Amino acid sequence: MSELFFLTREDDIKKIVNDIINELKIGEKPIEERPPERLLTTNEACELLRCSKPTLHRWKRAGIIPFVRIGVNIRYRESDLRKLIETKK
Repeated sequence: MSELFFLTREDDIKKIVNDIINELKIGEKPIEERPPERLLTTNEACELLRCSKPTLHRWKRAGIIPFVRIGVNIRYRESDLRKLIETKK
């Protein structure tokens, strides 16, 4: 079996690689860019829901309000609280 060697320039190799990448991307769906999710503190959540801290804590323990624990801190997703407000109207 004989071996073939091709001498090519760097620019030619870059063009070939870019062409292959572009062909692979044709079937891809673009990634939707979403704004980052806003996490609210307990005070901010109470202001949004217009409730007291004990009420918020009670709802959290009852599973009415989802929360995120970051280390020792509790945060609430703004979108979750807005959904809760909309469903309770």
